Amino acid sequence: MNLALPMPRRTPLQIPVIMHHKVGEPVRTKADRFLNVSERDFARQVRALERLGYRGITLAQAVEGLFAASPLPRKPVCITFDDGYACVAQHAAPVLAALGWPATVFVPTAHAGRENAWDRDTGKPLLPLLDWKRLRELAEAGWEIAGHTRTHPHLDRLDDPRALEEIAGGRADIAAHLGVAPSTFCYPFGGLNERTPRLVRQAGFAGACTTRSGLASSACDPFLLPRIKVAHRDRLLGFLYRLWIRPRLP
Repeated sequence: MNLALPMPRRTPLQIPVIMHHKVGEPVRTKADRFLNVSERDFARQVRALERLGYRGITLAQAVEGLFAASPLPRKPVCITFDDGYACVAQHAAPVLAALGWPATVFVPTAHAGRENAWDRDTGKPLLPLLDWKRLRELAEAGWEIAGHTRTHPHLDRLDDPRALEEIAGGRADIAAHLGVAPSTFCYPFGGLNERTPRLVRQAGFAGACTTRSGLASSACDPFLLPRIKVAHRDRLLGFLYRLWIRPRLP
């Protein structure tokens, strides 16, 4: 008789990865609200996370913890910023520094120190982006400067050689300017097809974020990590709803 008991099913490790773009930009038109939260709301959200026992880590640390069993805080959270807007250093970095938290910023390297030219024909405001001096300062403060291509294209609209050139080129630019090649990536516009994750892996990355909603977990494909998007209209309760409840809804 076989008396062996079934092994308990292991619950996947989950980490909320929060997606921001802009923090504290003036809101004058509807377009100004696009992917922008106020400095006050950002500070309230981050401090609420800290009071609830969360500790900030970089996306690289999250990927290592989820898929390579590296040590993690008891309640880790990742704060990520797409596109490298200059307002992030001005308004978000001091809030995070007060808690000793790092963050991850995804940089389209050809636009560093310039503006979000990919939005020129959309009606969205053109805003300054972080330059390499400021990116180096953030890296020295513990932030992760991560890949976001060179020119912020829709990768799913490019052939594979051109897409790989964008992905690998951005990684090489960061290594050249900061001395460290990034291990994580984010798809511009959330644009990808069934081949794009393979190209990101081929370029040397260990994981990548999408714009899909959900909690990153050890059950995910490391190159298709979901995130929690924070909207301009979200106040603290709305933010906590997005963090705790919405990702768990069927």
